[in-house]
Amino acid sequence: MNSGQCRLSGFYFSKSYAIIKHINSETDEGELMYPRVECNRKKLLQNIEIVARMMHADHKIMCAVVKGFCADDGLMKILEESECDWLASSRIEDLAKLQTHKTRFLIRLSQPCEIQDVIAGSEVSFESECKTILLLQEEAKKQNKTHGVMLAIDMGDLREGIFYKNLAEIDETAAMVLRSPNLKLLGVGTNLGCFGGVITDQDNMQGLIDVAAHIEKKFSVKLPYISGMSTAAMEMIENKTMPLQVNHGRFGEAWLLGFDSVDNRRLTYLHDDAFLFKAQIIEIKDKPSQPIGTIGGNAFGQHVEFKDHGIMKRALLAFGTQDVEYEYLIPSDDNIEFIGASSDHTIINLHGSDNYEVGDVLTFKLKYHALLHLYTSKYVKKSIV
Repeated sequence: MNSGQCRLSGFYFSKSYAIIKHINSETDEGELMYPRVECNRKKLLQNIEIVARMMHADHKIMCAVVKGFCADDGLMKILEESECDWLASSRIEDLAKLQTHKTRFLIRLSQPCEIQDVIAGSEVSFESECKTILLLQEEAKKQNKTHGVMLAIDMGDLREGIFYKNLAEIDETAAMVLRSPNLKLLGVGTNLGCFGGVITDQDNMQGLIDVAAHIEKKFSVKLPYISGMSTAAMEMIENKTMPLQVNHGRFGEAWLLGFDSVDNRRLTYLHDDAFLFKAQIIEIKDKPSQPIGTIGGNAFGQHVEFKDHGIMKRALLAFGTQDVEYEYLIPSDDNIEFIGASSDHTIINLHGSDNYEVGDVLTFKLKYHALLHLYTSKYVKKSIV
């Protein structure tokens, strides 16, 4: 192997082959640094456009959730060029830094300690608590702004929101928003699948529609949005069984990774490799498959049992659980098997293969949990290809 080449999963590529754009992704000499996440700009943009056009075909709003990549500046430029309508995150820090003409939507309930930032850094937020709504009104008045409120309704997944059967509490909270001159009640929304694993269906969508209709009738208002869709609703969107009244959706995993975790299915019309994780082998040794000596807990206090498979060709990769949990990585080489990890190292079984050597780079597709962790880790380089 000459100094201008590196080997990737059995093939040789020039290190200058890929155009990489990101600060700290390369050394001064131009050599790629690892571990790294690479985003394929073309594939990501295609995914966004496909989901956005599916929504627009039924006159629905497509809200792109950007928390999965911490609203990375380079990726946000791609979103600005796209047909998505709103931008959303559960972290106000993500939204506050954006220079965008699109509506910014805080999809985690506002913390009382961050009210000033919520008003300054977003146009809309999910809310369910009267105390928080009072604080939002006070701050919006100070900043001379009008802030939109999407009332969070819990349709059974049992995370955030007013439980849908508690109509008196829904009325009280809606009235609080409607009495606030610097707030505007934009609609109702729900989250499904993220905590309880509840699947989006006709029953819970109709329940959300009924809550919106109740508020409209009681207060003689019109709610512009019913926000009930997420990646978990993709099957209903595909089959055009989503009620027309549900006209707003927040999507992350679908356009980022082409997957629906709630239904555990690959979305075959979307790319599942817009993001790839790459890590370098730093050691290859033949070693026993079981630790030797008196066994206690590992670095995390866990007591792990290892089966005896005899001598094993083991490789060390230069990342660990501080960066990402390997259970959420999908190796591009089916022969690679994860053995375990510590905070800074991940250990794999090469099954006796001689196709790899120290310095080689392994490639992995990502599950959503992995994407979240990798972009949060400052030790993982990020680049757009």
